Amino acid sequence: METIFENIWLFFIIVTSITGINFKMKSKKYIKENPELKSGYNKMFIGWMVFGNIPWTIVGIGSISNYTKSFDYFNPKNLNPLVLIFYISIIIIWALSVYWIYFKNGAEFIEKHPGLFVKRGFGDNLDKITAKQIKIIIGLGLLGGIIGMAMVWIIDFPLPVF
Repeated sequence: METIFENIWLFFIIVTSITGINFKMKSKKYIKENPELKSGYNKMFIGWMVFGNIPWTIVGIGSISNYTKSFDYFNPKNLNPLVLIFYISIIIIWALSVYWIYFKNGAEFIEKHPGLFVKRGFGDNLDKITAKQIKIIIGLGLLGGIIGMAMVWIIDFPLPVF
């Protein structure tokens, strides 16, 4: 069981990468319809693969070096430097995302490159999502992330010891 938790970062890298590859494959349909979108889809894919895996790579470095255990990340108050770097990386990624989405027309860019975000509903076109909806989704996701991060700093979770 300990091996699973100590290598959970590999699982997260695999899931993040599979999600990126899935998005890349879905984008081929849109690129076929409008070849001018290819560059934008490639940028989104690279961004997803790089920024999406930075936190898990930090966890992996901590695990491989035996500097951290997986559950250390649920107790950042211990001030383990790699755990702090993990949280700082997430905050930086959030800040860059907010800057791009809200101030650099990132939401409009995503709206023009459908497939990353989809809305589901009764009879709705599954691919059409507006920049305003993207901004709302990102804002709510960020709020949830901030609440989750605050909880690990405020609440003392009972953590298993291996």
